[in-house]
Amino acid sequence: MDKIDYFQSIYEAQFALGKKTGACLSAQYLALEAFLQRNAKWHYLWWPIVGITPEAWSTLQTRAATQAGNRALHGRGLIRAHLYDRVKRGRALFERDAPLPDAWHFYEARDATVLAVTDERNAVARLRWLPLDPEVLGQQGAGVPVITRKQFAAMRNALSALP
Repeated sequence: MDKIDYFQSIYEAQFALGKKTGACLSAQYLALEAFLQRNAKWHYLWWPIVGITPEAWSTLQTRAATQAGNRALHGRGLIRAHLYDRVKRGRALFERDAPLPDAWHFYEARDATVLAVTDERNAVARLRWLPLDPEVLGQQGAGVPVITRKQFAAMRNALSALP
């Protein structure tokens, strides 16, 4: 089963269960995310970091300049901010009469995050951010990743190539 079929089957099962039991939206949505995030085969597909705000980039550059050697850069004070509201995405998936027929593409298109400073959390959808290839930082857990010097160098190279 490919990722699209896997997602659709989990989504439709959760949709039907929610309708049958009268489950609240947050329970349905969190159950769907739990299935996705715990599937070893598709684990890398959730909450990709597709960019960084200028303020967060400045914070990382300062850390890189002040921390000696090859120490990794910690993510303290940074967040992975969702570009699309997860509650709205959940409502669009579950507050309907029938399951969305192409649910994976809808979900995936609204799953991106950007690194931002904590103070930018509520405004991230309106902030300017710099694009990053999601492969630079790869898949992480729910928090901000520890950034290796190799990842930092890849970010610096990618961002310096921007117009």
